[in-house]
Amino acid sequence: MGYSQIWALDLWDAGYQVVVAPLKGKRPTIAWKKYQTERVPREQVEEWFAQGEHNLALISGTISGTVVVDGDSAEACSYIESLCTPTMKVLTSKGAHYYYRHPGVRVPNSCRVVDDPPIDLRGDGGLTIGPGSLHASGVYYRLPDDTDLVSVQDLPPFDVDWFPIQQAKETAFIRPILQFGTPAQKDSYEQAARYASKVPGAVQGAGGDSTTYILACRLVRGFNLADDEALDLMRTWNQGCTPSWPDEDLAGKIKHARAYGTGEFGSMLAKAKPRLIGGLLCFGWPS
Repeated sequence: MGYSQIWALDLWDAGYQVVVAPLKGKRPTIAWKKYQTERVPREQVEEWFAQGEHNLALISGTISGTVVVDGDSAEACSYIESLCTPTMKVLTSKGAHYYYRHPGVRVPNSCRVVDDPPIDLRGDGGLTIGPGSLHASGVYYRLPDDTDLVSVQDLPPFDVDWFPIQQAKETAFIRPILQFGTPAQKDSYEQAARYASKVPGAVQGAGGDSTTYILACRLVRGFNLADDEALDLMRTWNQGCTPSWPDEDLAGKIKHARAYGTGEFGSMLAKAKPRLIGGLLCFGWPS
């Protein structure tokens, strides 16, 4: 039995929802959406990890009963440890993942629930690379010395008051309609397309997840695009990513960016220049 298979089965036995990812990779090699709501059979996990070494991707949320707080620096880890209940942590290349038992209410995924220091939250439908995995930098995800794997049922509960951003209302998904008679913008799609064409593709292991999420925020919030428009542009941009993202992941980032991003809607649109019309100085768009 290989190293990653031992870890995969130990994690499954402890209650975690394990799917397979490529060695040094962060995205599953299989279609994993159904496993957000359906428990992976142990035999399937054993088969996935039977040959060679792989990374272990853990699905968070109600299916596994877990929430993961991701600290991306030493400062972020200090912040988390000063705010949250002590729990099992997994050391990463730059910081640590902190595992908690799901509270039983919806916990959305949130990129940068705290900007400084950088902290992410993996809730319902989220994905975290687990212990026993190898980062692109060559560093293994591992438990600290003299600590053991903790079963899901023995994790301390996640407190929804630690990061209030997760309480954002579903009405945040509504796209505001900008008035074209003001210095807002008519050709938002064309402007967004020009912007996206200049954004380098995301590279796994080199901040690719953040790069992709930031672009989603810029498109649906900064350029005020509809979700289908943003997805169309991200599909084109995705051709330059290494590796490319599945459509469902891009759509998920777009949906999350609309609901929980912090950029102002329409903030990146070029403003109309003032024009003289009939002797009057006008700032709107020509009809």
